[in-house]
Amino acid sequence: MSVGGRYSNHLHALAWACQAVGLESVGLVLGYPAQALTPTLIDCQNWGMRLHFVDRQEYQGRYDDAFWHRWLALYPNAMRLNEGAWSPESMAGSALWWQGIAAETERVICAVGSGCTLAGLAINAPPGTQVVGVPVFRDAENYRDLHAKLASLAPPLTEYQLWTDFAGPGFGRLSPEQRNFSRAFTEESGITLDPVYTAKVFYALAAHLAMDPELGRQKIAILHTGGLQGCRQ
Repeated sequence: MSVGGRYSNHLHALAWACQAVGLESVGLVLGYPAQALTPTLIDCQNWGMRLHFVDRQEYQGRYDDAFWHRWLALYPNAMRLNEGAWSPESMAGSALWWQGIAAETERVICAVGSGCTLAGLAINAPPGTQVVGVPVFRDAENYRDLHAKLASLAPPLTEYQLWTDFAGPGFGRLSPEQRNFSRAFTEESGITLDPVYTAKVFYALAAHLAMDPELGRQKIAILHTGGLQGCRQ
């Protein structure tokens, strides 16, 4: 059992993985039953995930034990998996990215949702390589909760950087500039970007390259973390 939004890569991956190994799955989704299912949620449902919708007020408590009591009472045999699979096991999984990143890389850039990918990369970053996260959600508290989560790890995670000006209108929403950039990038490169994560990450890198010519002299790796199912209408 886990939580996520209507375009959640995490729920999408969880539903597929559970179906593949013969486990039941439950998704607690930010939204309302009357809303049309997104293609992401249709996939989840087709793979056997039971969907329950929670409103924004309830969803705010998703990191608290009290949030889970009601749902675990309905599914007493369920394993709780926090948003974005935030856990030591998932961070260890994110560390496997390093196997495909060239040793001479000076900077690695990734999207930030729950922060689990960022944490797994930064915890295991080789000396001399900086990990940069691009949050894809707006945060009026200046990402205080994200910084607190990363600082709560043992040992506390402090060696990372955030580029925080690229969330656009909000989670899963692109500004006109980001949308135009994504379209032009795909036409030029042949690489499709999703509107939730990777479009904002590549846009952020392009903006920083324009502002800082020195950055263009570094060896940079940028993670394309998928999510292309979110492009479907």
